[in-house]
Amino acid sequence: MKRFALFWTLMLICIVSVAGNVTGRVFLRDTTVVPGDYVMVYSKDEGLGTQSDENGYFSIEINVYGTVKLEISRIGYTTLFLDVDTRYDIDLGDIILDPQVLMLTSAFVTPEGMTSSEYILSRLWRQSRENKEKKSDYQCEISYNLATHEIPMVAGVMPGIMTGMVKFVATMKGFGPLVRYCLEEDEFSASARLDRVVRRGKTTDYNKKLLSGHDLPPKVQKNILDVFSLIDLFDILYSTATSWGENFSNKHKFTHAGTYEYGDKLVDVIQWQDSRVRAEVHIVEDDWGILKAQLFSKEGEVIRCEARDRGNGVYMPVSCVLKPALTMVRADQIPGFIEEIKNIKQLNKATKERSIKVLEAHLGEDFNPYIAIDCSIRYVN
Repeated sequence: MKRFALFWTLMLICIVSVAGNVTGRVFLRDTTVVPGDYVMVYSKDEGLGTQSDENGYFSIEINVYGTVKLEISRIGYTTLFLDVDTRYDIDLGDIILDPQVLMLTSAFVTPEGMTSSEYILSRLWRQSRENKEKKSDYQCEISYNLATHEIPMVAGVMPGIMTGMVKFVATMKGFGPLVRYCLEEDEFSASARLDRVVRRGKTTDYNKKLLSGHDLPPKVQKNILDVFSLIDLFDILYSTATSWGENFSNKHKFTHAGTYEYGDKLVDVIQWQDSRVRAEVHIVEDDWGILKAQLFSKEGEVIRCEARDRGNGVYMPVSCVLKPALTMVRADQIPGFIEEIKNIKQLNKATKERSIKVLEAHLGEDFNPYIAIDCSIRYVN
């Protein structure tokens, strides 16, 4: 009898501790249906967020036993909520997100002389200051991923790309070994894990671990970890970025693009742009927290951050994607670039051959050399 009881006790422990692995592939519907890269997949029950890869595939391990709600979202597309049974591993198959349709802008009773966008932003900055003063306690696990793609194309091979590369190197000041390594490799990837504990607003980071399929030189490894430490999403909401953002919004004219439904709440979309860049911020009414923020250049998306409500109106970051879009190489430019490369005396034979090989592989199609960084966060408490 005791053995029988022990058997069922052990079985119960095994059942409770089982983690369900949820997989799937996300597509985005626009003029055509395309794989959804860097789509957010979030479980509020688990406090866990992850992202799809460049081909739309994702995998998330849920430790909550039973039915949980998964949120699948991307800026510009309608958020999808799915109930998933985590007692078993499950493949959700293909998931399609439709373009977001903005409703008419909300009607606010605003102070005299203040536009709706100014009113919404003023509520946002007020809430941000209050959140900062709360000095929240939390513990989280942050996973970083770095990927490069055909960066040798940007190494001074094409004059049109020179400007973009110079700007990129400038932003990477102090990261020479990493930049040089990127220029030497057609593509590589690295991942890192960072455990963070914050008590009364003070941060302690520990267990920084770099993972890579490459035998990276020590200086390159250090550069990568330093880059990851600079991507501090929490500063966006709780540090000097709040003051910077408030000053910026006071000096520049934002517009209220529209409103959409997010669960049982409304989200206002605030935009700003000049001749070079466009910024978009999604702000949740009532809580007045940043749900999403995105920055575009002429070449495409540069950065996208997403946050979720951690309670009491505090929206904490759950993911970030940084994609410095250096330039887009158009298909009709490629033959001319190949001939131009052949005549550049400053390039050695090996660099010419590698660069031409990359270009010839893309004959007839557009492509984009890039360095992309993304991070996902899981809150422990």
